[in-house]
Amino acid sequence: MRELLEQIRPYISSLLIDGREWERLLERAGESPVTMAAFPFGFEIPLHDPRPKADFGVSLVGESRTAAFFQERNHSGDADPIAAGLAWLLDETDREDSLLRRVIGRKMLLEYDVDLEPQGTRQAPGIFLYPIEDALVGDGRRFQDLGAVYDALVSVSGWSPDVVEREQLEQVYRTLTPDTCVKAIGTFPSRERLVRIAVTGFRKAHDVVAFLERAGWPGQRSVVDDTVSFFEKRDAFAYLGVHFDIRASGVGPSMGLSFFAQEQEWLKDIRHWTALIDGLREHGCALSEKLSELANWSTGSTTLFGKSGPFMLVRGIHHVKLVIAEGQVEQAKAYVFFLMMCVRPKGGTAARQTA
Repeated sequence: MRELLEQIRPYISSLLIDGREWERLLERAGESPVTMAAFPFGFEIPLHDPRPKADFGVSLVGESRTAAFFQERNHSGDADPIAAGLAWLLDETDREDSLLRRVIGRKMLLEYDVDLEPQGTRQAPGIFLYPIEDALVGDGRRFQDLGAVYDALVSVSGWSPDVVEREQLEQVYRTLTPDTCVKAIGTFPSRERLVRIAVTGFRKAHDVVAFLERAGWPGQRSVVDDTVSFFEKRDAFAYLGVHFDIRASGVGPSMGLSFFAQEQEWLKDIRHWTALIDGLREHGCALSEKLSELANWSTGSTTLFGKSGPFMLVRGIHHVKLVIAEGQVEQAKAYVFFLMMCVRPKGGTAARQTA
């Protein structure tokens, strides 16, 4: 992936990612095989931070060339503990009768932190699993499915099961309403132990606040109410996601608030995001120059030519997240994606590259 990013560097804004941060990002990307580009990949860009930096995210999908890369390394005994855990996850979801496969399908996301640690320092990526469709809808009946995802994360992280931690996760799930669902569950094996959950389906500020109250979030809910209401009045989103960390001690004090511009994801048209970007600028939680560059750079498509022929490089915004802690909006992040698609001959439509 390092070599690929170097090739598409002209299509990656140097105002958002540059200098030593870009070099460090390339180092981290070098840990991933280029076959990962067959599925969406992208960056987490801090819009509140003047530094031109970003974290790196890639998709890992079962029965792909990348999946075979991890599984073959593990079977040969050449995998580190986290890579071995990922291979186990892939093996498990290869089985059609697997409960885990029924809940999360074949896809996971790996998130690589990019910082300026000494060269050679390697942290395990964050690992996120995505329940398919309404597998973990808030009907209060999916505890076995929730447990399967939790157990998988504990296993891949090399942790021991924690009954109290699992009960805390189940308690949060009990507070969901039928019109919301668990969108993702993940963790960061190299960080302090926690389980990060994302719940989506919220449409109004009062729905978010009511959920936080039921879930026992210890932060200032009035700040969340004011923030969501600010963007709600500007019709700046279609629906919202709520993210927070769960430990054995309970729900963590900070939370993430994700904005999705349309029901459909993977949007490449900047018009869907204009109201939100304008709102972020007016709110003052993101740097104006970064917002302008985000709007100019991160959406659209370009036809490129490689050794195997022409392909389309699609760029877009997946979602934008605000982090609320200590009674204020502390961070604003844009999650931008790339999608590489083969161009069919004779004027046909583009097709996603397979692996």
